Amino acid sequence: MPNSEEEQGLDVLPVAGVLGHNIGYSLSPLLHAAADSASGRRMDYELFDVPPEHLDSFLRRVSRFPDLIGFNVTMPYKVEVARRLDAMHEGARETGAVNTVALRGEHLIGYNTDRPAIAKVLQAELKDAELPFKGWTVVVLGAGGAARAIAWALLDLGIVDNLIVVARGADRLHSLANDVYFAYSRADATFSRHPWLDWVTLFVNPPAMLVNATPLGNIESGGEIGEPSPVPPPDRLRQFDLVFDLVYNPPETELVRAARDAGHRAVGGGSMLIEQAILSRSIWLGEGKENVERMAMVAAYMSWATKVSRVSAKER
Repeated sequence: MPNSEEEQGLDVLPVAGVLGHNIGYSLSPLLHAAADSASGRRMDYELFDVPPEHLDSFLRRVSRFPDLIGFNVTMPYKVEVARRLDAMHEGARETGAVNTVALRGEHLIGYNTDRPAIAKVLQAELKDAELPFKGWTVVVLGAGGAARAIAWALLDLGIVDNLIVVARGADRLHSLANDVYFAYSRADATFSRHPWLDWVTLFVNPPAMLVNATPLGNIESGGEIGEPSPVPPPDRLRQFDLVFDLVYNPPETELVRAARDAGHRAVGGGSMLIEQAILSRSIWLGEGKENVERMAMVAAYMSWATKVSRVSAKER
């Protein structure tokens, strides 16, 4: 029979979480709980909702948190945290943004699991829809950490000929342009900028893809949808063969719904959220049981999406 100390030890779980601000909408705790139950690889997954003025303090103290093994990073900190770590995996350093941090002793090591997750989702979508694997013009809304992951994932896949970034923040856009320009030049791909949500003057050649890498359209902590709408007018939406919205809450965003209603291929952010979570768990807990955990996460996400859709239908 174990003594009381041993019994207490059995209850001590590793701790992980997600760092961000105003992130009460996050589905990450739900997904990781589902994976825990299915695989037996259990951990406590928490929300670290930290305002900007306390970010440095949090990162200084985080290595002393009991049983913490790592944390995800979400908006608005993917680029900011990357500048404050002890070391970064090559893919994260190249991307200039992190969404996963692992504790190794007292050192914070950064990874970017968004980038390979996005590549995997896009590869599956192109294959499933029998769309071309070369020559894409891609219009990306946003210039933050998610946009950086998109830009590099497109290069990893080798599918992009022209990248057009549409963003509000001049500093972020300039930084992104500096970091990817030479890589795009080496790949014989072009990088250009376009005024924020100026759909009237945007013309693209097929095959063309629109990616929303901003929080616009997201259900925020107060239950409101982020504004303004990222949906182009119908005549501009028709230019795109594929629409990819990284927003996952609501499960069908206004952008995804508009694209599907117009007869275009569209994918929401749920698949990417799951794939990056699987990769994060491998970093924290070691490889193993990925397929079991993925199936559990997909089931949990679909169950949540069904409930949300029913509530939305009643409200309409």
